[in-house]
Amino acid sequence: MTAENRLPPEIILVPPPPGPGMPRERIRGIVCVCILGGVLCFGVLAVKGVSNSLCVKIMGCVCAGASVVVAASFWWINRCYQAQRRTFLRQHPSGEADPLAGALATAWKEADRVPKLADVRAALADVVELQNTNRACLVCYGEADVPDVGELHFEPEIITPTGAVRRQLIWLVIAGALIAWCLFDYISLLPSWLPGARPLMGGLMYFFAAGAIALSVWVWRGMIRPTYVRLAPGVIQVLVYPLSNRQPIIRSYPMEPGTLAILTRIRKRLILTLSRGENTDVLSFSRMDHPQQRIDQTWRALLSMAPTPPLSDEKLVG
Repeated sequence: MTAENRLPPEIILVPPPPGPGMPRERIRGIVCVCILGGVLCFGVLAVKGVSNSLCVKIMGCVCAGASVVVAASFWWINRCYQAQRRTFLRQHPSGEADPLAGALATAWKEADRVPKLADVRAALADVVELQNTNRACLVCYGEADVPDVGELHFEPEIITPTGAVRRQLIWLVIAGALIAWCLFDYISLLPSWLPGARPLMGGLMYFFAAGAIALSVWVWRGMIRPTYVRLAPGVIQVLVYPLSNRQPIIRSYPMEPGTLAILTRIRKRLILTLSRGENTDVLSFSRMDHPQQRIDQTWRALLSMAPTPPLSDEKLVG
């Protein structure tokens, strides 16, 4: 199928599943961990013989405050989720009655997680209307704001490796600042107005781990295997440049039969899963720089009916 006679993708809008935005089993698990942590803290204080001191009272206030914060967070998450679901159904009242959407809804088992690609493919295989389709398939889980792009012409646009994970790098900055704080405390160079870091080392491990993960992702995608995303009318391509070969490995997802694109909105986060043949790629817009701009670029690439311009197999542009 050439670009001139390419048909628009089959768009299926699937409303968010009913019920809470976070599984009750996970809520109970987190609450149990918080309670267990509080009990352990009280146990340690009791063993040290300070059960009647001010420390126990302070620890009790901290545990009570943490419980209130956890409960309020769960309430707010579920409130936002229900508002998202009402907005979707208000914009598309027939969403729950659509048989295609109903078949694909079975693949979205947890509202706070991206549906598994295998489950979506299994649900699509059961839908007779899509078995002999001559168009690409775009499934929108919880995403109702599908723009009208038409035959919009635009030059190929590039998302760089750093641009794809820029917002995630904030953890690297935080971890770096905390490591410097711990180092200065260890060599006794902290200013007098700063508290010591060594008593808080256990609580800081989460930030160190998040920084390490962000650093490893950045090094892998930006240095060891630089990965770019190229967007053009009717196609999204992922270009990987291995160290051993200057010519990139290209995974192409044209909006043609055989391509499956899954957009999943989880509260304010939007994740795109692309699949064609044995190739699969996931784009998380919440990690990118200027996420709304990246979302708009992706919509143009997915929906534009303009002819796809020639794309180089060796260079990013040209």
